[in-house]
Amino acid sequence: MKRITSCMAAALLFAGTAAAQYDTGGVVMDPSTVTAFDMFNLSQTQFSFGTARAAAMAGAFTSLGADLASMSINPAGLGMFQHNYVSVSPMMTFNSSKTSAGAFERTSGSRFAISNVGMSLKLRESATGVTAINFGFGYNRLADFNYTYSLSSQGQSASIADAFSRLLRGSGMDSGYIGGEDFYWGDVDPALWGSTLGYLCGLTSDASGTWDRDMIGQGASVDQFSTVSSRGSVGEYLISLGMNLKNKLYIGASIGIQDVIMRRDIYYGEGYSYATDPALNYRMEYFNYDQWTRLSGAGINFKFGMVYRPIEGLRIGVAVHTPTFYSLTYKYGGGMTSKVKAVNNVDGYEVDSNGYINPPFSEATATLVDDGQYSWEFTSPTRLLFGASYTFGFGVISVDYERDWYNGMRVSNSPYGKGLYDEFVRNNFKGSNTLRVGAEFKVLPQIALRAGYGMWGSALRDNSAVYSSPVIYHTDYVGAGAGFYLNNYFYIDLAYQYRNDKLTDYTTFYCYNDTEDFASPTYRTSIQRHSVILTLGFRF
Repeated sequence: MKRITSCMAAALLFAGTAAAQYDTGGVVMDPSTVTAFDMFNLSQTQFSFGTARAAAMAGAFTSLGADLASMSINPAGLGMFQHNYVSVSPMMTFNSSKTSAGAFERTSGSRFAISNVGMSLKLRESATGVTAINFGFGYNRLADFNYTYSLSSQGQSASIADAFSRLLRGSGMDSGYIGGEDFYWGDVDPALWGSTLGYLCGLTSDASGTWDRDMIGQGASVDQFSTVSSRGSVGEYLISLGMNLKNKLYIGASIGIQDVIMRRDIYYGEGYSYATDPALNYRMEYFNYDQWTRLSGAGINFKFGMVYRPIEGLRIGVAVHTPTFYSLTYKYGGGMTSKVKAVNNVDGYEVDSNGYINPPFSEATATLVDDGQYSWEFTSPTRLLFGASYTFGFGVISVDYERDWYNGMRVSNSPYGKGLYDEFVRNNFKGSNTLRVGAEFKVLPQIALRAGYGMWGSALRDNSAVYSSPVIYHTDYVGAGAGFYLNNYFYIDLAYQYRNDKLTDYTTFYCYNDTEDFASPTYRTSIQRHSVILTLGFRF
């Protein structure tokens, strides 16, 4: 199909979409476009991955160094390497979710990935002046989008067909066009694709002169089911340079090229039960609505940092990360099926021996593709990191503070304009604060034990608001691990990390104006991740 270039109404972009006087939205209603919350999710990097050593210490490495994770945190740490290093860090992640409603499907899974791979090479070594110059290149995993949450709710009066109907009422579309030979998905605003599928599968009709439920009785008891399954990550490829000036001042810089992939599958279904109603010619028993989105692309940023050692044992570090400039391609599509029993087959459908319309209704959309000149381009927040650490006889303690200005996210290009996105970001996001604490203790010359804790505070101005999509507003993560120095050349690090993300309240759909209000129940979800990271390193 041709690329969709039609502009959406202002309110379609964010916390609710609108057609005429109705405000609609929710997890199931909004996947047809990239939202400010998608940009927010891509911008979240809390440095809880990387090498096993960094993960065990919760990423508290702004003032520490001699670790390949430093290239993504504070590249000045690269100047602390005294030898050439190469390492690889595979990881396994086990994720699960908890939701305030009953689960509909499985809500856990596992994933294998590479958390870090890299190399540091010594370019210069001297007893005077610039003591050392080290060059590094590698890869660090920054964000993980692998999770599934599922929910169900029985005995509701509202149906998503009510929201579909209200959207079509304000759209100016009629059933004659949707069911006609000239119908073309590319001429329909993607925000109306779900509503259009609803008509083609018998959920809605304008036979009464206005759009309303069709084969779902007004008195039907509605059971609602939904599953959101996400896959993907943000990984960063780095080219870094670190300098050591007389073992007092360390300076470093990195160019980061990020690889982004986010895949999301959204299922929503309803089942119905009816009291006796002889006026119903048809009774829909259930429908299934599947949507999929694919967001992929790349970003580039620059990092600069310094570490100063005022006295033996004390290190003070600072790092600045420029915004990451992203260019992304977005794809979206959906499909719907329904099963309907003909009580009075007034329209002459073909029915099977049990009275069900045969074949069942089944329709699929075209694929929306936003790419090329219609791709999505935006910038993530600026980051400022401070850290201090103290090394004593058998260990080190490190503390980091990070400030991220999420209200500074900006859209530079989109198929639907950029001004409304920027206004929404300014009004709904703020700067966030992150605290990380890590410790390492040498219990034996060849064995080190590590632990860490990180806490990320909200970037939302209002954590209690019900947004169209659930948004992370608080994260805690704890880590623990050990390092084993086998000889002068080989070492093995092992880390375990637990992370808990708390999400804001959300609905699967809502639709309201001054006189009508249709919505699913409000839900709350948290996502838990257990990660095991193994680093195999070689020093030469």
